[in-house]
Amino acid sequence: MSEQVEVAAHIQVETVRRHGVTVIRVEGEIDMLTCDEVRGEVIEGLTEPTEVLVLDLTGVTFFGSVGLSMLIEARHRAELRDIRFAVAADQRAVLGPMTETGIDGLVVLRADVTEAAAAARARSAA
Repeated sequence: MSEQVEVAAHIQVETVRRHGVTVIRVEGEIDMLTCDEVRGEVIEGLTEPTEVLVLDLTGVTFFGSVGLSMLIEARHRAELRDIRFAVAADQRAVLGPMTETGIDGLVVLRADVTEAAAAARARSAA
């Protein structure tokens, strides 16, 4: 099942569910204008039965401070539902803010979706 939603002129969000993994891919900018739409997709993704939710930010070109708050909230909501949460990111626009604030140490962070899902699953087995 794949669902694509255009939430603003400069962001696109797509949710794909397969084999116990929900991937929410975001392309564009995460800022004050778009964060609520992304947050809504994450919250909806966490209401569906899934083992792992990966937020794929490899297509994000700008990542504002509201995006950092969203990551912490998503991690917390996932923990409450016993869902493993991970982030896929591989470029400075996202990695910079995450490392500068220490959020990279609070979430499972890998360069791509496959690695992120595997790391989240491995963390749950540990």
